[in-house]
Amino acid sequence: MTVCQSKSPSRFCLDKEIEYLISQYCPQKGLSVLDVGCGEGDYCLYFISRKCQGKYFGIDILKSSSWQNRTENGLDISYAVFDAQSLENLNQSFNFIVSIQALEHIPDDEKAVKGINKCLEKTGIVLLTIPSKASFFLYGPHGFRRYNIAQIHQLAQKSGFIVEEIIKVGGFCSFFLHFLTWTFPAIILRLKIWRLYDKYSFLNKLLFQTEKAAYILDKRLGFLESGYAIILRKINYVENLN
Repeated sequence: MTVCQSKSPSRFCLDKEIEYLISQYCPQKGLSVLDVGCGEGDYCLYFISRKCQGKYFGIDILKSSSWQNRTENGLDISYAVFDAQSLENLNQSFNFIVSIQALEHIPDDEKAVKGINKCLEKTGIVLLTIPSKASFFLYGPHGFRRYNIAQIHQLAQKSGFIVEEIIKVGGFCSFFLHFLTWTFPAIILRLKIWRLYDKYSFLNKLLFQTEKAAYILDKRLGFLESGYAIILRKINYVENLN
């Protein structure tokens, strides 16, 4: 699955973890997915590549010119302008809800996650990805907040969820690689470095191979992670199972 032509090291790691968690938790048939903060709408590609059948509904506070309602490989795709802080008024239910790098941009993240709970079916799954505290050194000021693991558990519990799984996104090697190949040229030198990677295929291939090696090494050097990929279930559902 390719969301963009060239990927930063942090984005490379994020895609790997999202693809893994979708393969483990997302139903391939009878899917009803809500994408909270869908941006340009590209995240439906995760489910298309997985050959999921059902419906995908992406919402964002701003409309994107890239949105295109359609049916692709058995997946009905649609979008709407909607405030994530008003999800309790959506009056729809879903068995899989994702929010990818969006929660930090929502002023009241607790209200948004409580709204996600209300939209989630009893046995449903939530997949969140959020930035870590360390990501400030890669992106600078970006969004309202960053998170640590304790804050993730606290937010989940307040919103009626239990954390089933947390995966660190990246680690020391990807952090260093991202800073060297994206943060330094893009933020410090003010270069649109991604254009060079897209223009020169040998640079893109070199970056890709280096990212793969860094991703493997991160499993042994799992500190300075850029973010977290999280699976949530409803507390009441988990308690009934026990």
